[in-house]
Amino acid sequence: MNISYYTWDGKPIKQWPNWTGTIPLVGDFVVLHYGDYGEEEVQYRVLKRQIDGMKPDNINLYVIEEL
Repeated sequence: MNISYYTWDGKPIKQWPNWTGTIPLVGDFVVLHYGDYGEEEVQYRVLKRQIDGMKPDNINLYVIEEL
């Protein structure tokens, strides 16, 4: 399963390819890591979740950064 993260207005942020964990639900918090060694992390809250019936292995999550 592949999870793609987007800003609330649809700009791509990050992807988790071959994800085998739990799919985040609306209202959940996710921590995305950036940098060569994952040294920077940003927490986001899931606002919307989109699952396409034709491509059920691709999940789109729309998030907002939590400060």
